[in-house]
Amino acid sequence: MQAFFQTYGKEIVSLVVPLLAWVLSNFFKARARLLVARPHAFTFLVQEPLLDQQGNQISPTQTINTSSFVVANVGRESATKVEVVFNWKPQCVNLWPARHYQERVEPDNRYTITLDSLAPREDVGFHMFSINNDLPAFMIARCDQCVAQPIYMVPQPVVPAWKRRTFAFLAFAGLSTIIYAAIVLLQFLVLKTPFGH
Repeated sequence: MQAFFQTYGKEIVSLVVPLLAWVLSNFFKARARLLVARPHAFTFLVQEPLLDQQGNQISPTQTINTSSFVVANVGRESATKVEVVFNWKPQCVNLWPARHYQERVEPDNRYTITLDSLAPREDVGFHMFSINNDLPAFMIARCDQCVAQPIYMVPQPVVPAWKRRTFAFLAFAGLSTIIYAAIVLLQFLVLKTPFGH
């Protein structure tokens, strides 16, 4: 095995280095990346009778359905012409943080909200509620650059900054050690010396 690496070590390195450069350039390339999550949905049961126009009781209780969706651009490039599509138009929809948007109802009654752009690391929440009616299902979120990837969101405790910094330092030190060990191993296999002398 060592003879193989001694014989073809330069060729292997000449193939691996451009491949590694290509992988790293594609992995770290700046691009828009949309994520969509549903952090909240709830149905309130209101103990108040539902009456028709003549005052006749239709139901002894009423329901208020609420739901929230968050669309976030976690990429390093702006996402342009962001469209969020719901199955139909809800009774009430609110965007937070407040911003300009266009809404459109398609011929098949699908409801589309269009935002001009989402900056890198920007997110917008779509908060809906409906009284005595169901809320529409979320269909898709997309932009000119990509389609949003659905993710799950759960509450979690906030990690103190010193713990995050300590973890980042240890992760960086570990990665540096792995890279250094790989270089030393490569030198040993190609040059037959552990330190390249």
